[in-house]
Amino acid sequence: MGRYEYNFVEIPFDGNLKNGGETILEQCRHAIEVESAKGWRLVQVISPAAEKRLLTGNTAYEIIFERENG
Repeated sequence: MGRYEYNFVEIPFDGNLKNGGETILEQCRHAIEVESAKGWRLVQVISPAAEKRLLTGNTAYEIIFERENG
């Protein structure tokens, strides 16, 4: 079984679904396209839960990628 390495990309979220003229969904899609072109495979997208933002200040979507190492 191969070993994997992981890449984490954050997409900032300020509570507004439009960020800098581009929607959060468009930013996530763009990040996925860019990273997949580099050989990364999408594993999961974690959205900031409202209660977590209040407690921890987490204000970003986390996109997780993996690729086989070696």
